[in-house]
Amino acid sequence: MKPVWAPEEGEYDPPPPARIFCGFIYVPDLDLAEVLRLLEQAWGPVDFISRRLPFDYTRYYDREMGSPLSRKFATFRNEVDQEALPRLKWQAKRVEEARRGPAGGRRVNIDPGFLLPERLLLATTKPFAHRPYLGKGIYADVTLVYRNKGYRPLEWTYPDFRAPGTLMILNRLRERYLLQKKTARRDGIE
Repeated sequence: MKPVWAPEEGEYDPPPPARIFCGFIYVPDLDLAEVLRLLEQAWGPVDFISRRLPFDYTRYYDREMGSPLSRKFATFRNEVDQEALPRLKWQAKRVEEARRGPAGGRRVNIDPGFLLPERLLLATTKPFAHRPYLGKGIYADVTLVYRNKGYRPLEWTYPDFRAPGTLMILNRLRERYLLQKKTARRDGIE
C-alpha cells in the first residue's frame, strides 16, 4: 500500500492563533486567584476575569462539588496555535486535581477553549455526535457561533452559555479581542 500524501510544513496555511478562553465552576471557599496563578504559569497572564455569577443551571456537579456553585469566565493575553487545545485541557485537569477537596471531590471545574471571531470552542473529554476528536482523549465542542452580529447558541449549547448575561459578556470579549488584534497590527506588534 502506498503511503498517504500529506502536505509538508509551509504547503498550507495554518489556522490563525487563538485567544485562550476559560470557564470556571467552583465552590464558594475556593481561592480562584490561586487557580488563575497556576494557569498563568502555563498560559501567560490573565487578560480578563468576569464577575462571579451564580451557577444554578444544572445539578450535574452538586454530588461531587456540593452547592451553591459559582461561575466565572476568563481570557488569557497570549494567543496559541489551535492545535494546543488538547494540551490546554490536560493542563487544566492537572490544576483541578491539585485543588481537590478533603473528601476527594473537585472544588473547581475548568473548561478551557478558544475565543475566536467566528466561534467559541471548548475542550472536553466527553464524546458526542457534534464533538470532533482532536487527539489525546480530547474533543472539541463548538459552543457558540458568530452570526447576525453576535455569538449564537446551538442546539447542544450548555444552558449557562445560552443565558443573555453570559452572551453579553462573551460578545463584549469578542469585540475586545478584535480591537486588541487591530491595535497590535497597527502598532506593528503582530
